[in-house]
Parts: sequence; C-alpha cells; structure tokens
Amino acid sequence: MAVLRRGDRPRSRWAVRDCAADNSMNGTSRGVAAAGASCALLRRVARALGVVLACVSLGAYAGDDLLSLYQEARLSSPVLRQARANYQAVQELGTQALASLLPNISAQASRSRQHLKSQASFGSFKGYFNTLQYGINLVQPIFDYSAFQRLGQTDAQIAQAAAQVHAAEQNLMFTLAQRYFNVLSARANLTFARSDLKAIKRQLEQAQQRFEVGLIAHTAVEEAQARRDLAESRLIQAENELANRLQAVAQLIGMQPEPLAGLAVKPKLKRPQPARPQPWQQAAAEHNWQLIAAHKAAEAAMENIQVQRGGHLPTISLTASATHQQTGGIFGRTSDNQSIGIQGQLPIFQGFAVVSQVDEAQARYTQARAQLEEVRRRVSRDMANAYRAVQTSIRQVRALQQAVASNRSALQATQAGYEAGTRTIVDVLNAQSLLFGAIRNHQQAQYDYLVNILRLKQVAGTLDPQDLRAINSLLGSR
Repeated sequence: MAVLRRGDRPRSRWAVRDCAADNSMNGTSRGVAAAGASCALLRRVARALGVVLACVSLGAYAGDDLLSLYQEARLSSPVLRQARANYQAVQELGTQALASLLPNISAQASRSRQHLKSQASFGSFKGYFNTLQYGINLVQPIFDYSAFQRLGQTDAQIAQAAAQVHAAEQNLMFTLAQRYFNVLSARANLTFARSDLKAIKRQLEQAQQRFEVGLIAHTAVEEAQARRDLAESRLIQAENELANRLQAVAQLIGMQPEPLAGLAVKPKLKRPQPARPQPWQQAAAEHNWQLIAAHKAAEAAMENIQVQRGGHLPTISLTASATHQQTGGIFGRTSDNQSIGIQGQLPIFQGFAVVSQVDEAQARYTQARAQLEEVRRRVSRDMANAYRAVQTSIRQVRALQQAVASNRSALQATQAGYEAGTRTIVDVLNAQSLLFGAIRNHQQAQYDYLVNILRLKQVAGTLDPQDLRAINSLLGSR
C-alpha cells in the first residue's frame, strides 16, 4: 500500500484543467492578474481535496485495532464481570440445594462443674464434681418434597446465569465494534469538516480578490463568508462528536484508546446466508442468549411454585446419635447411649404463610412468562430489522459509490464553468460540499454494513471472536 510522504502531492483524476483561458475574461492587466490568482486558488483547492481523497482511500492508521481493544474490554468490562460473578454466585445455589438432601452430621461436647449439698438420715454430703459429655448426631432426609424441587429450580437458575454471561460477551463484542466504527465515522467527519473549511476559506479569498478588481458583486463575497461561518460551526461540532465517541470507547476498555486503525480494505458485500429471513428467525428463536435466559427464568419460576407447595407436605428423616457421659464424685458413673430412628414432621397450620407463598410464586411465574413473551417478540423484531439492515446497507454502499463518481464529475464541470464565467462561486462551493458529503456517506455505509453483519449474528446467537478477527483483518496495520 502506498504511503504519503512529506512533500508528496497526491494527484486527483479530476484535477482542475489549466486556467489560462480564463485570462481572456478581462482585457485589463488587473483582470488578468485576478484571473491568474483564481486559477492558482482553484488548483490548490483541487490538490487539498485530492489529499482528502487519498487519505480516505488509504485508510491505514497506526494505533489500536478492534481485536486489541476487545482483549482490553474483556478484562476490564464491569458489565461482563458482573455477569460472571453472578454466574459463580448462582452456581453456589446448586450446592446449597444439594446440601439439604445430604446427611447432616454434628458433634457436641460439654464439660461442667457442679456443687452438690445433700442431707440424709444417715449423714450429709457436700462437695464438687465434674461432668463430661460428648456425642455425635446424624440426620439424613428421606422425603423432603421442597428440597427435591429446589434442585430443579437451581438448575434452571444456573442455566439462566450462564446464558446471561454469553449474552454479555456478545453484547460487548457488538457494542465495541459499533463504537469503534462510530469513532472512525466521527474522525472522517472531522477530516472532511477541516478540508471543507480550508477550501471555503480559499474560495473566500478568491472572491474577495475578484470583488476588488470589479469582476463580481459584493453579494458573492457575503455568500462565501456565510458558507465559511457555517463550515466553522460544523468543524466545532465534528470535534466535539469525535471526543464524545472516543470517550464511549474508553468507557468499555477502561482507558483512553490509542489512535484507532481505519479501514484499509473495502469489505466484500455479501448477502446473509441463508438468503431467506425465515432460517434466521428460527436460529434466533433457538440460539439467542437473551431469549434462552428468559426461558430459563420462566422455568425457575415454575419450579418455585412446587418448592412452595412442598410446605404443605410432611418431611421424613433418618436420625442416629451416639453420646458418652462421665460424671465424677462419689456417685460418679459413666454411660454410653446409641439410638437410631425415623423422624417425621407434618405441618398443620402456619398462619396461611404457605398459601401466601404459593400465591406469590404463581404470580412470579406469570410475570416471568410475560417477560419471556416480551423478549421473544423483541428478538423477532430485532432479527427482522438486522436482516433488512444488512440488505439495505449493501444497496447503500453501491448507490453511494456511484454518487461519489457522479459528484466528482459534477464538481469538475462546475469548476470549468466557473473558470469560463458561466457558474458562480456558490455553485462551486455547493458542488464541493456535495462531493465531500457523498464520500463521507459512502464510508459511513461501509461501516454500517460491517456493524449490521455483527448485529445479525448477535441476534442469531452465533456472534463470536472469529467474527471480530475477520473484520479486524480489514483494518490498517498498527
């Protein structure tokens, strides 16, 4: 790839032709001088615009690329860390649910000192003696309906948390890519705003010179002045927009990014495969991680109804214990006791607490089902929009590519007419702005195509780092 070096002058295919013919517009020496100055200024405008076009077409820009920023974002994203921490926490719910079905073993020990004072017909006794006791207890649940149902509930909760992690990872990839190309778009807008302002200033200088020698009216100068003021306003806005979008990238990676690498290779415009929207809708219904998470949340809410209903049922447990007791003194003795048995408990009335908990669980399940339907409809809409957006962006790129060529030819013709005296400076400025806008819009359409491809895969649930690597290969070397 060619690189511009200091002192090089990029040549434009639509460079302004020699303006010597313009010298015939006025026979006086002042008119000849003004016409010559006009030609020189037009050449400089053309060269400046050629520099802009060359910089945009090269696209190589040393700095951070998409993949390096993604690596930083994966390590520092608070949203992704929250999802992972929530998954780890929910996994412990499974362990806790299983623990309620496993044996519960406990040991206890005590040592006490007692003072005994007694009187009897045969005499009296007064003294201190120590008592030592220790033992072990075991309780093994045999039937606990709520505990068994809680296992199924925690399985659904763990699956929901895992789906949320996948959704957070895909959302991070898409959001980073979207903000990355937003920065490139804002940077291109700033480049065009600066070049447009520079070209308008040169046209203003030319208009002032032509007015001074009486070739044009003062109205043309005022019009060029007004265009310059508007261009300065657009430049200020473009600078602010670039700063805002850079800050959005910094929010994801936790630091200010280096200058971002731009597009060095035009993306190949490929239509989604399969070429019909129905398979994509089916893929989203089966693999979209947000939809999977909502489905698992509904499952967990349904299992919770059974967990709360278990409060009406009895619980049965196997119990076993062994104790040893040793007592000192003149009445000292040692005893060992072992026991094993079945213990049952049947709740009869708990102040309507269980009934209320079941009603609450049923209402939560209704809420979860409504949320699931909401997510399903949103995913269906997002998939339709994403599929259509890819198709639209392909058409836009091709149409705007033709618009760039048409506006380039129009600017050539307008500049030639201005040299011949048949067009005004306003016509040149308008044609120049239209070309700048067409180039900017064509570049933005390429960015939109890449972002829409990622969005389509995200909604379908298939977005992965390989997709970022494919796009990263289109960027300039760092």
